Amino acid sequence: MIVYLCGLLLKAISCAFCLIILGLTAEKIRSALANYLCMCQVDLTNKVVLVTGGNGGIGFETAKILAKRGARVVIASPNAEQSQAAVQAIIEASDNPKVEYKPLDLGKFASIKQFADDFKKSYDRLDVLINNSGLTDRHQTVTEDGIENLTQVNHVGPTYLTTLLLDLLIASKPSRIIFVSSIAHKTHDFDPDDVKGLRRLAPWLRYGNTKLANILIARALSKTLPEGVTANSLHPGTASTEIFLVPRMLKKPFFFLLDCFFKTTEECAQTSVHLAMAPALANVTGEYFDECRIAKTHKVVTDDLAEKVWKNTKALIEEKSRNLENLN
Repeated sequence: MIVYLCGLLLKAISCAFCLIILGLTAEKIRSALANYLCMCQVDLTNKVVLVTGGNGGIGFETAKILAKRGARVVIASPNAEQSQAAVQAIIEASDNPKVEYKPLDLGKFASIKQFADDFKKSYDRLDVLINNSGLTDRHQTVTEDGIENLTQVNHVGPTYLTTLLLDLLIASKPSRIIFVSSIAHKTHDFDPDDVKGLRRLAPWLRYGNTKLANILIARALSKTLPEGVTANSLHPGTASTEIFLVPRMLKKPFFFLLDCFFKTTEECAQTSVHLAMAPALANVTGEYFDECRIAKTHKVVTDDLAEKVWKNTKALIEEKSRNLENLN
């Protein structure tokens, strides 16, 4: 019995030692990554920035940093209570009272249209649009618009919003359009003709498909936008936020490792902030960024595929827009 207990103790000590080593190694990696923080010192006074999903996680940190630079920041989300609390927190942290909330549900075309109409009535310019809002969903459901929920919230909805605000972005140029994608785009089962995302797929493949679509739409837009308006996409880094697809019960035992290996939400916001204001990126468009630098995408990302996805998505948007007009 004593030998058995000693063996268990040694195993426990070995496991603890391994965890410490892994944690220290991860911290070294995180320290190295910290060198890629956005160091741009840009005054954003009189600039209007829209951040979807700015009420929590990476979007909240992005909005807060931009508010600290003097921008008028609008956060958009379907959760009014959480968003109002986020607005107050950003105002207090930035000492900038020009932070506002407007309701937006990317899972409903009617909400997107209403939001865009209201936004254009409220503001005469839009300097930066950050399509940050993202969703993971283990269950494959369909929205009232007949589109798979993940596909609509992560891809079709942001694309529709962008098209509705394009005239304002063009009128405000130089202006920037940013799609928060993910390295998860490299894990996909992508069919450009399945624009509604109705094929039966595992949740991580559906998520990867939407993030790949973000990159492709940004690339396609970059080919059509006038000079002075840029469109780029990015991987923010992996943060242990509420979007991460790990069961809550599994997070607790490995909290130490999660904290070491994943970036903070503030660190994850850096590339969005960099794309929003870095002077060196004024004429950079159609690119994919990671750690504030241009990065490689999956090899399937080509101009031809981007054009096809843009064409198919635009056709779906036009169809749904006509349906909205008929209802009115």
